[in-house]
Amino acid sequence: MLILSKLTAMHRFTGRGLAGFSLLVFLSFSGFFTSCVATRKAIYFTDVPDSASAAKPLVITATKYTDPIILSNDILAITVQSIAQNETNTPITSSTIALFNPLNGFLVDKNGNIEMSLVGFVHVGGLTTTEARELIKEKAKEYYKEPVVNVRIANFDIQIIGEINHPGSSTFPSEKVNILEAIASAGDIQLTAKKDNILLIRTEGDDKKFIRFSLNSSAIFQSPYFYLRQRDILYIEPTKFKVQNSDNKVTRNIGIITAFLSLIALFLSFRTK
Repeated sequence: MLILSKLTAMHRFTGRGLAGFSLLVFLSFSGFFTSCVATRKAIYFTDVPDSASAAKPLVITATKYTDPIILSNDILAITVQSIAQNETNTPITSSTIALFNPLNGFLVDKNGNIEMSLVGFVHVGGLTTTEARELIKEKAKEYYKEPVVNVRIANFDIQIIGEINHPGSSTFPSEKVNILEAIASAGDIQLTAKKDNILLIRTEGDDKKFIRFSLNSSAIFQSPYFYLRQRDILYIEPTKFKVQNSDNKVTRNIGIITAFLSLIALFLSFRTK
């Protein structure tokens, strides 16, 4: 109704020219339908039915999570605890002492090794943090009584760039991070972004793997790349409209074309009086 009232007002202003009025209607409705298409692409999971009208909720079997492996240049936060003993060598079960927990963690070198006090070099490259914990625990038993070991990747960073509200690096305390959690940590995707063409860049050895996926579809939950890995990069691509608006030359040309079409509409309107 609002669109029709505006068109009627423009018609009265420009006269009763049928040709001019028709042109204005055509341009207005072209913009309306373009807006509808763009709006649909800006919505998450458009294939999920409305819960208010759907007979049954949509159930999707999500992809299985697998632990990430430790890579070179990872920083591991490692804590080894042992039961404290008093002067009579009796264990004090209510107290533990932290043996390893350096401020900057343990850097995994290019060969996949870390170096720990007393324990020495430990090869953790290619292991999960659970496997690394058991390996360190076995080595620590030679020096400490009933050691309790905790291992996690301290620099589990995801880089998010492009049309995101807070681009940059996000560090997560947990290794189980999915795409939606990463995007949420960066303040969500802007409306001027392509949700149907998200690019994931993943480093595997000396190779770079490029994967594209759509957030318009719930199939993302079944993607093997739904869960991210340390130092993954997410690129949120802008829409053509955003790119054009950022280009002064293109913006100027659009203004010229719009003005030219308006003049044609006015001319046809007066011709048909």
